[in-house]
Amino acid sequence: MKKVLIRLTLVLVVGAAVWGGYRVLKALPERQQQIPVTRVRRGDVVVRSYSRGELRAVRSVTLTAPNLFGTVQVTKLAALGSFAREKDLIVEFDDAEVLSRLEDKQLELDQTDEQIKKAQADLAIRNNQDEVELLRARYAVRRAELEVKRNELVSAIDAKKNILSLEEAQRRLRQLESDIKSRREQAQAELAVLRERRNKTLVEMNRERARLSQVKLLAPISGLVAIKQNRTGFGMFGMQVPDIREGDQVQPGMPIAEILDLSELEVVARVPELDRANLKEGQEVLLSLDAIPEKKFNGKIKAMSGTASANMFSSDPQKKFEVIFSIDMRQLLSALGAKPDQVARIMATAEENRKKPIASALASMSPAGFDPSQGPAFLPAGGFSGEGPGGGPMMMSRQAGPAGQDGADGAAGGGRQGGGMRGRGLAAPGMSPEDAQKMRDAMQKVLAGRNMRDLSPEERRKVMEEAAKKAGVTLPEGGRRMRFGFAGPGGQGGPDAFGGRPFGLRSPYTESELANAKLPPPPEEDSQLDVLLRPGLLADVEIIVEKVPQALYVPNQAVFEKDGRPIVYVKDGSKFEERPIKIAKRSESTTIIQEGLKEGEVIALANPNEKPNSRKKSESKGSGGGSPLGGMPAGGEAGR
Repeated sequence: MKKVLIRLTLVLVVGAAVWGGYRVLKALPERQQQIPVTRVRRGDVVVRSYSRGELRAVRSVTLTAPNLFGTVQVTKLAALGSFAREKDLIVEFDDAEVLSRLEDKQLELDQTDEQIKKAQADLAIRNNQDEVELLRARYAVRRAELEVKRNELVSAIDAKKNILSLEEAQRRLRQLESDIKSRREQAQAELAVLRERRNKTLVEMNRERARLSQVKLLAPISGLVAIKQNRTGFGMFGMQVPDIREGDQVQPGMPIAEILDLSELEVVARVPELDRANLKEGQEVLLSLDAIPEKKFNGKIKAMSGTASANMFSSDPQKKFEVIFSIDMRQLLSALGAKPDQVARIMATAEENRKKPIASALASMSPAGFDPSQGPAFLPAGGFSGEGPGGGPMMMSRQAGPAGQDGADGAAGGGRQGGGMRGRGLAAPGMSPEDAQKMRDAMQKVLAGRNMRDLSPEERRKVMEEAAKKAGVTLPEGGRRMRFGFAGPGGQGGPDAFGGRPFGLRSPYTESELANAKLPPPPEEDSQLDVLLRPGLLADVEIIVEKVPQALYVPNQAVFEKDGRPIVYVKDGSKFEERPIKIAKRSESTTIIQEGLKEGEVIALANPNEKPNSRKKSESKGSGGGSPLGGMPAGGEAGR
């Protein structure tokens, strides 16, 4: 029995030893896998920030529907995606109502002209009759005066009769002169009413002409045509809004199409608010398009917004800044397979478009006489254009008069008192303010209280030449266009000055350009050599924040925090030693060490003091943690 107990005890001891060895052998590899290590490295660290953006055109022009004072219906429309050259027809609207109103105003103007002619003829006839009656009355007075001289030879009664006859003849003459003056003033007033009616009709007719010039919207620059959506009557959420098509009726001011200049592109992206302090204008970036993923293009930060905003439709609550990146167009076009001559032509188009003052309302309406090189010039209601005496475009600009108030006496002087040009000033390209003031003073003296609009075109030219001679001002050469803004009674516009050309708000294109404008060819019929990229393509942006040469760095996973201080675990034989460090810079993936470590030392990527179960739980939850670059990994040597 004793031997059995001994043998059973030996079996149990051997079994326990085998089980313990099995457990030890099983635990050793598991512990080795749970504590990964890495070495401290030294090298060039490039801190990068990553973002994702969208490709868009640097310059674009939005064409809006004009106010035709009636139905605005699209009759012609360029095809979506077609490439329009400058002054190509993009949109044309129905002009039937405008033409009808213009014909009515023309008929009303002709009727008023005939009434003026009739009134002038009646006035001339009445003046002749009044002259005859006035001559008879003067003869009667003279006859009575001769009879009075015979009073010494006649009786006292006849002498008294002669005196009374003379007084009666003189009274009749005075009454006749007063009646003739009143009739003439009344006739002149009636004629002035007809002239004002004609001026009003002329203003309305020229306003219709201006509307007629707006029925065609031409492309102010060369670029891709993008048709806007017709949101008239489509206000329900989730409804698919169709594009504007021929035959649609639109509202005045509604965007119809957009011209995108694809000769120069940029990328717009949003970066987190924590990255804004690390970015500045001019920083180099690398751009890669989703359409060309295998190639990268150079670029720079072009502009940054000053405020951050959050996207309410996104699940990301983080506020972000909008950043615009430029892109090397030559490199991009070459990567797309463009030939050198095509690249040169596209870059020349970009340079030409860059010099143009592009505005959204340029193609739909602009002030008459608008000269982009000279700045804006606004005409009052009833302003008009005509030919000047010495050439050179002269424009009325809204500027203060001598009294410092808009509406003071202008070039022709007189303002409300003397009529003529008032409150707009006289300006010409290349004319200094002093010369313009001299010209205004000289014209006031030459006109001597006359109304400029009452003069004939030849008289106006003579007035301008004489005023320029007295003022010692040389009128600019190189053209016979001259623009003034005449104001009539109550601020109403007067008639055309030189040549009867229309005035007011007009299209910036000439009548020949509007008449000869044609729609651009559709995309399937065009070679599309100038349209190598389309806006809206997505791109990845790699921002080079900083380059740190010969830096000592470790992965972020190797840095831990204890008692508010950063520490690492350095391997010392089979154990790990806790060591505090000082951090110089930190990105999402790399930490640059200022002091506390040496190159080549082995450090742990996980906390060796944690229990295996707690470590697994922490790994399953994920290691978040904020960083100065908030979610953007770093590259360079650290990235590799």
